[in-house]
Amino acid sequence: MSRRWWWLIGGVAGVVVLVAAGLWIWQATSHPATAEEAAEEYLHALESGDPSAVEATGAVVEPETLEAFSGATAFVEDAEVVSVDGDHSEPVGGVTATAEVSFRLADEEHTAQLTLSPIDGRWVVDDSGRGSLTATPSIGSFVSIGEQTLPAGEATTLLPATYAVTAAPAELLSGESSVTVFPGDEQSIDLKASLRPEATVAAQKQLDDHLQACTAPGDTPPADCGIRIPWGTEFRAVSEYRYRIEKLPTLALTGTDFTAEGGILVTTVAGTGQDGAKREATYRTDSWTARGDVSFTAEDVVLTAW
Repeated sequence: MSRRWWWLIGGVAGVVVLVAAGLWIWQATSHPATAEEAAEEYLHALESGDPSAVEATGAVVEPETLEAFSGATAFVEDAEVVSVDGDHSEPVGGVTATAEVSFRLADEEHTAQLTLSPIDGRWVVDDSGRGSLTATPSIGSFVSIGEQTLPAGEATTLLPATYAVTAAPAELLSGESSVTVFPGDEQSIDLKASLRPEATVAAQKQLDDHLQACTAPGDTPPADCGIRIPWGTEFRAVSEYRYRIEKLPTLALTGTDFTAEGGILVTTVAGTGQDGAKREATYRTDSWTARGDVSFTAEDVVLTAW
């Protein structure tokens, strides 16, 4: 047989070997990760503190949960899978696996069980890998976890980590607590909050704007403005009220209500006197007072005068 044929046969054999090797590598690397490997991947993602790493595991996590995780103050450390029940099962519908894991968080050793379910042909840690937190501040209706502002009194799903929970809006309220969330854990905290001086400043401006609007000329007295005019003994009917503010009431604020006192208001009333003739009279009060309720949105204070 000629040398040319030997080269041809050798080349074909080499191609066959390369193809076989490629198939072996593809089969070895393309098989679905075992339940143990998937659990390890999830733990490593928690250790990294990277929301995108958690998403890459296939875990179904809300954007709010991932955003809060990005602002966590401490993460899982030294995590490992201790044992897995159902590790050799294929990730198909109706089958689950359970991983016993250990980790360090908040300077203490902990254990937990993670349940893995099949999603799109791969093992994925389900909700057992998350916890929840319900925070109720003493003032306000919102709390902040990292950069995420959330409604108070509602359970919020969080990834295992330590979080700083603060009263919101932070520009107006102070109050902070550190909370550690564990897999499968449901936490509830009462957050002590207090008013910042900026809250009184913002509320005073809001009240001033309200009272300025109250004192626009009109043919009826404004409601919810603390304005009382004793014209009944002098007038049969009133056609116009005109106001002059000499001093706005000074506001005192609590977490649920307000009182504003010490205002000076001059009111000129025009209309028909008791004798049927046109009449105009001026009334002055040195104790103009306003009261009402206080609430907080995620960004501001809201006054409701009454």
